[in-house]
Amino acid sequence: MAQELRETSQISPLLQSARRMGFDSTGKLIRLAVTRGCYHYAPGYPPVEDDPGLAKISNEELVSLLLLGSNEYEPYAIRCAAQLVSSCDAELLAFVGRRERVERPLAHIARVALEHDAGSEGFWNKLLDSLGDQAPIPDGIMPHWSRFVSQTGVTRGGQGSIKWLNCL
Repeated sequence: MAQELRETSQISPLLQSARRMGFDSTGKLIRLAVTRGCYHYAPGYPPVEDDPGLAKISNEELVSLLLLGSNEYEPYAIRCAAQLVSSCDAELLAFVGRRERVERPLAHIARVALEHDAGSEGFWNKLLDSLGDQAPIPDGIMPHWSRFVSQTGVTRGGQGSIKWLNCL
């Protein structure tokens, strides 16, 4: 991910801790996110049987783990992170995101959500305020906004609907 963003990746103590618990690949982190409610991705990533619990890996930490620069570039990880954000505390997520240096992808997700997650603007604004100013990510690196939502098509009744995918 860091390479895509033209940033330097860090050695993450959080990632080292997750690896000691058996989460030694991005795929296993995605499976943990599915276990915690990101069911949209369950067909390709079955839930894990050994969720260590929120006391060992909080959802805020899991979001950051999914967005880490040291991970291989995996759009599903970014999409799971965007879905899992809804189960997080905005200020705690920003704190963990700064510590793990994933502020830019988090800010990108929040900016997109402000446009497409009707009714949750307060949460997304709070997250953006807590993250501070972040340089935008150029088009084509992060998944398109349509990959973070569920959309119904146009029907005889009119325009379909757009719903932000979340774990609530």
